[in-house]
Amino acid sequence: MVRNMEKTRLEKEGRVFIPKKVRERLGMRSGEEMLIEERDGALILRKRKSPEEFSSQLKGCVKGGGNPLDLKKMWRM
Repeated sequence: MVRNMEKTRLEKEGRVFIPKKVRERLGMRSGEEMLIEERDGALILRKRKSPEEFSSQLKGCVKGGGNPLDLKKMWRM
């Protein structure tokens, strides 16, 4: 399901311009680390979560008192 689609161009250095209204809508800031995933012939760009954001979203999901940050390290996020 496509919610919003914008046109952009790949520069010869491999950079892709993300339109301002998209950056603002998603809360993206200059210098912020991103994750890029290749899936089924498409690229998926996501904001990288801080360790605190990641662990707070996993609260209650890890049984046995495991540390969510250890899972983050295993997943290399």
